[in-house]
Amino acid sequence: MAVSKSKGKSKPGGVLQDGPAVFRVELGERIRWLLDLFESRVDAAEVAGVTPEHLASYIGGRAKPPFELMGRLARAKGVSLDWIASGEGNPERGGTLDGFAIIDVAETDSSSGHGSYPLGDEAREQVAFARAWLRSAIRAPEDRLRVVFNRGIANEPDIKDGEIMLVETGMERIAEDAFYIFKNDGRLMTKLVEIYVDGSVALKTVDPANKPQILSPKEAASRVFGRVRWRGGIL
Repeated sequence: MAVSKSKGKSKPGGVLQDGPAVFRVELGERIRWLLDLFESRVDAAEVAGVTPEHLASYIGGRAKPPFELMGRLARAKGVSLDWIASGEGNPERGGTLDGFAIIDVAETDSSSGHGSYPLGDEAREQVAFARAWLRSAIRAPEDRLRVVFNRGIANEPDIKDGEIMLVETGMERIAEDAFYIFKNDGRLMTKLVEIYVDGSVALKTVDPANKPQILSPKEAASRVFGRVRWRGGIL
């Protein structure tokens, strides 16, 4: 998504207004752009620690946004606070990837059956994804996304050995049948989940040779790392 600075309002005849009024309009537009990076105004308000009505007042220039509040919002989306304040430079914090989200890679790979695990000191780089694509295809808050690499063949052909996965973290419960990543003594496991009628949760693999593990809803929620949202194709 390309970002352009607001040019402010014009008087009749095209003469640009100067002074605090124009600054408030331009600041409000930059705040609006930042808030649009969140899934909703409610999500942004939760990060900021205010109500959606407060956010609307900052956009409209009716109130001055506190520095700490803007810092929380900008940090959550990797946006330069200097750019929010002044409109100068690039909106992406510490980089020039306009329109891209920089997603962290998990510290360890996830195992499908017999997998390999990296050493603890293995370097982990970030991965850039187009924000427009994330919004249309993934529909998950970008600050909750993590990149995880799958190891092992037990979930082929659905998820292959070495494939990259986008995983939505912050799950409070297992909501539906899908692929999830679970934590197990510091390791990660890629599992196909099936929810039974009694509420219990079965952790399976595509390969039927692997015996399912049955967990209670509470135990499953406590061990889940996140839900797999993409792995080279939308799940």
